[in-house]
Amino acid sequence: QLMDYIHKKTLESYRGKYPYELDPHAYCLAEQMYTQMINNAEAQCVIISGESGAGKTEASKLIMQYIAAVSGKGDDVSRVKNVILDSNPLLEAFGNAKTVRNN
Repeated sequence: QLMDYIHKKTLESYRGKYPYELDPHAYCLAEQMYTQMINNAEAQCVIISGESGAGKTEASKLIMQYIAAVSGKGDDVSRVKNVILDSNPLLEAFGNAKTVRNN
C-alpha cells in the first residue's frame, strides 16, 4: 500500500512537467513521449537498452504505468490500457531470459 501511494505521488509529480523541472526518471521520459504523441498526433517509440540487470524491464513497466495513468478514460482507451498493462508478463519473460552475460 505504501509503495502504491509513493508510485502514485511520484507519477503525479511528473505529469505536465518539463524535463528540467524534476530529477531524471522514467516518468519524465514517458511524459515527454506522451506530450509529443498528443501535440504532433504521431506514434512514439522508446528504445530501452542496457546491461543485464540495469533495469530495462522495470523502466518499461514504469513507462507503461505512466501512459496508462495519463491517457484518459473511455472504452477504447481502457481496452488499449489493458493490452499495454497485460503485456507486462511477456516483457518479464524476455527480461528474465538467460543470456551470455547472466548465465
